Amino acid sequence: MLQAPGGQLSIVQYVGLFEHTGSIRQGILQLKYQDKKHLAHSLATLMASELHGQEKCDLVTWAPTTMHRRQKRGFDQSELIARHYAAQMGVRHARLLRRDNEGRQTGSGREERLVRPSFVARPGLEGKHVWVIDDVMTTGATLRACAEALVRGGVARVMCIAVSWVR
Repeated sequence: MLQAPGGQLSIVQYVGLFEHTGSIRQGILQLKYQDKKHLAHSLATLMASELHGQEKCDLVTWAPTTMHRRQKRGFDQSELIARHYAAQMGVRHARLLRRDNEGRQTGSGREERLVRPSFVARPGLEGKHVWVIDDVMTTGATLRACAEALVRGGVARVMCIAVSWVR
């Protein structure tokens, strides 16, 4: 649980679905670095299968990558996965978070990754149940920063879901 500035408590969960090895790792790397955008649909399908039976949320969003990475790739891989996942689950998706700083996680050491990015949530989310999608969870710093921003914005329940997690 996280506490918002007004004192209300919000339920927050963190889930890493698959270990970041084998075909999952390869799929994410190919999506991110080889422009194989069709893999976002495949990863979303795996997520939907793994999360089958979970209570539906109000909105699906994603942990936004840095502007530099988005411009370099031409897309945000977590956004693509989140959009496909939301469509498969019949739930709305929306950009709810923006980065407040541009620190990158990829290629950084553990200590650098623990100094997490900062996010600001869109207003008007009071009482909502939101799922945040990210591609890979290493230290959990990015997803925790996303959850904190959403809780500050009034979200009642946040589930942070990474397609894969690094041991």
